[in-house]
Amino acid sequence: MSNQRKDFKASAAAPGADCPTVLVIDDEPVIRQSLELLLETYGFQVALARDGAQGLAAFRRIEPDLVLTDIVMPHQDGIETILTMRRERPSAKIIAMSGRGSVGNAEYIDIAARLGADAAIPKPLDSTKLMAAVQALMSGPPVATAHAA
Repeated sequence: MSNQRKDFKASAAAPGADCPTVLVIDDEPVIRQSLELLLETYGFQVALARDGAQGLAAFRRIEPDLVLTDIVMPHQDGIETILTMRRERPSAKIIAMSGRGSVGNAEYIDIAARLGADAAIPKPLDSTKLMAAVQALMSGPPVATAHAA
């Protein structure tokens, strides 16, 4: 499968690679492929996963420089995926994406930002805004959450 090939490609070059690796986790094949094309155009190496469980396995295996994850997915949602990534690697850079859904009065995208995503981008994705968020995270330390005393 092409998803596995991409994971292996990223895995083989990740240690000491010249270009940063981005892990894209989304259950929609068109979104995964579009993001892969966009990110590769900007010089990133891209690994793909179709749900949170597959994404976590890739996260542990290749230790990507950045994760783009959807929130609403089968098998394991993005919220659980983000929480697990934060526990395992607090310095991970994570961008959450979502086009739908809420719990009570809170949108999933807002919940993801409060629970550990460095940035949250609504779908449909605006490639300019997405790449601005990617570039901001890749050029410095993770975006600080507002917990200043």
